[in-house]
Amino acid sequence: MNEVKELSAAAETQSPPAPTSNQREAAVLHDLVIPAQACPTCNAPRTQAQMTPNSWVYVIGDVDARFPSLAVEKEVIGAMAQADTAGLSNEAALQRVLDISSNAYLVREMCWVLLVQGVETYVLVPHYSQDYPMLVEAARLELSAVIGTLGPIANPDVCNGLTLPFLIFDVIYSFDRPRFVAEMPVPEGADAERFRATATDIFDQIVQLITSGTGMERALAYLLMKDPRLYYLIADAYNRNAQLSAVELKPAPVMSTHNLVDVIVRTQDRGIGVQSSIYARVALAAKLPYVITYWQPYLGQ
Repeated sequence: MNEVKELSAAAETQSPPAPTSNQREAAVLHDLVIPAQACPTCNAPRTQAQMTPNSWVYVIGDVDARFPSLAVEKEVIGAMAQADTAGLSNEAALQRVLDISSNAYLVREMCWVLLVQGVETYVLVPHYSQDYPMLVEAARLELSAVIGTLGPIANPDVCNGLTLPFLIFDVIYSFDRPRFVAEMPVPEGADAERFRATATDIFDQIVQLITSGTGMERALAYLLMKDPRLYYLIADAYNRNAQLSAVELKPAPVMSTHNLVDVIVRTQDRGIGVQSSIYARVALAAKLPYVITYWQPYLGQ
């Protein structure tokens, strides 16, 4: 398995129409908490045309705290001198300093970068100021699932020369991979140790297919994080001597306002080569995805 395939496919009334989800989102964006010096255009309201599902993100990566300038780095070093950081690595000492409540201003001054598969992909900023602690927690743990909205490209002086898109996050789910798998319910009758090893392998394979967390990739990220049945069904195929051969993302072949996407998982028998396909249908018309049709045999091509 080495690819994700993406295949593409108001009457007037006398009373004012109810606001659409895009219009509500544009109104909320008036309150974005991005420092003015970092992003002078982020607080500007977006047009309805700009607020499309393609501007929403559901991505999995590693959050890294960076010094945006020499001045901030020197300020942090001064804070380290006042904290108990003896014996700690540079990364651990920085984490210790950022955890101190009186250093909350440093958390706001830092540049927070999301690396997706090791590649610097987004500059993270919170939708609301009270959510800065999510960044500190995310930097402590191995991986984070980030849900939010794409912003403009950051100026080079925002993050020490990086010119990446802002990702204005609403929520960050931070986790270490072993604990994430350990907390997953084990299927009835399955050997727990063997299942967790298999689930870890499944996660590691599929997460590679989420490169930006935009578009139809949001459906795959959602299922990988929220639906243990994805792991159960693939593990069951392994037990039947089959292998995971492909994951495909297709617009659902139905007329709907929910922006439906089919996530198709294909497995192939290692002995006779027969392929089987199952799918789940996910709605992407809102920032938070949800499942419409749970896993069942896929009869399309």
